Amino acid sequence: MLEKLIEILRAGGTHRVSDLARALDTTPELVEMMLEDLARAGYVKPVAACSEVCASCSLADACIPAQPGKAWSLM
Repeated sequence: MLEKLIEILRAGGTHRVSDLARALDTTPELVEMMLEDLARAGYVKPVAACSEVCASCSLADACIPAQPGKAWSLM
């Protein structure tokens, strides 16, 4: 399941944890745990939440704004 998660993330775009859970046929809680495991293994890293105006952000086109929880980036 971790390989499938990495595959989805490598495909690009942004994904809500709930959407990833649906794609993996599991719970959002398990997806969060998998992301934490992938971070410990060096595959992904958490990124800080935005605090500036979205228009000035280079990732604005790919962002899912105002989502609770952490955002992750592939390393």
